[in-house]
Amino acid sequence: MPCLELKVAALPHPEPATRLRALLEKPGAAILRRNYVAEVPGYYDPQLRNRVRVAAVLAVDLSDPPQPPGSAADTAAAASSPAASSSDLPADPLSANFAKGLEIWMTDSERAVRSFADADEIPSALALFDAWLRLARFQPAFERVDRRLVGLHYTFREGLSIGIQGTPAENPPDPESYFDGVAAIPEIDDFRDEPFVVRLPGDSLAFFHELLRSASTWLDENSYSNILGSK
Repeated sequence: MPCLELKVAALPHPEPATRLRALLEKPGAAILRRNYVAEVPGYYDPQLRNRVRVAAVLAVDLSDPPQPPGSAADTAAAASSPAASSSDLPADPLSANFAKGLEIWMTDSERAVRSFADADEIPSALALFDAWLRLARFQPAFERVDRRLVGLHYTFREGLSIGIQGTPAENPPDPESYFDGVAAIPEIDDFRDEPFVVRLPGDSLAFFHELLRSASTWLDENSYSNILGSK
């Protein structure tokens, strides 16, 4: 049965690769954040619920909050923005002091790892699961995924990798014939990496898909204007 593989490097990128992480880690800034923990009705298996958690996040820099469009401060900021002088497109007034995205937690029962994602990355991750649903309808394609001849994969900017492929072999490869016992899509990791890996059974594919959809829907309905929770 194909499984869900969540893999992230042992150490995060030295510099933020997302607007959300950059804002949350901004030195000297007072940050207001609002979290919504995604839920999937009907999924009560603790093996799933206690291994991965997805939260939608809104964050704003209170030290330099966004200015209302058309205000004097907003006009001055737009005039001094490099984007304003190099492009006819209007600059995003929230780009420097507001962010929305995901906070994804994974655990192997002993350790926990967190990774961030910006809201604009979610559609690509959802496309991965949509492709899986189409593949799963056809038995030959399903079998090739199960045998790790075919796999689906998406990597967020902060390094979290989501993979859908067959469950790895239980026994390690025999040193005498190492690669003869390794699938076409390897179950082994490059020794130079020390990744944190969480592998969840096939039932987790629908669960994680619904978590992403729930968080995405909430982010579509909420933004800076109601960060304090009017919705």
